Amino acid sequence: MNKLEHTRRKLGLSQTQLGLRLGIHPTNITMVERGHRRAWPKLRKQLAEALGVVEEDLFDDYGNLKKFEY
Repeated sequence: MNKLEHTRRKLGLSQTQLGLRLGIHPTNITMVERGHRRAWPKLRKQLAEALGVVEEDLFDDYGNLKKFEY
């Protein structure tokens, strides 16, 4: 699990709900969470803001998702 998925779930949000908050199709959330698509800079910023965290909590310097450590 990565930090994006963990943070989203911790807040009780589905991928659909997060997509609606951002005005994007939920499939984009799924693709980013699974690592099939890299989040573009604007999306990284929007995701962090919607989840109430800073972008660096979710993504590394290259825009890759950070893994959640249990």
